[in-house]
Amino acid sequence: MLRTKTDVTYEGRKAVIAPMDIPVEWTFEELISMIYSRTNIDKRRFRLLLNCKYPLRSGNRFQPFPIWDDSSVRRMLNLVNTTIIEEIELFIEVVRVKGLFNQFMGGHVDLFVRENYNVA
Repeated sequence: MLRTKTDVTYEGRKAVIAPMDIPVEWTFEELISMIYSRTNIDKRRFRLLLNCKYPLRSGNRFQPFPIWDDSSVRRMLNLVNTTIIEEIELFIEVVRVKGLFNQFMGGHVDLFVRENYNVA
């Protein structure tokens, strides 16, 4: 996502638009599971970072709004009822998880590597 003076836009290799009907009572886990299922992304190898466009009170301006728990999902879905927005744009960034052996801790550590995998 790219924040401009008045809007939030997608910046990446390719945007894929996939309309989805999401029940207002859904939790974050239900939303993320549906996205993994519809996109065929391997959840063992990739994590999803979700953002939507959140309207600012002054003028026709927006800011990125991260979706990361049940509360943020409820707030995102309430945008349709509380603002002039009729559709919510959800930006999905796919982040590859790489395993790295940590010699000092003697264990396995997951690291996020930012990449864009043609999902928006």
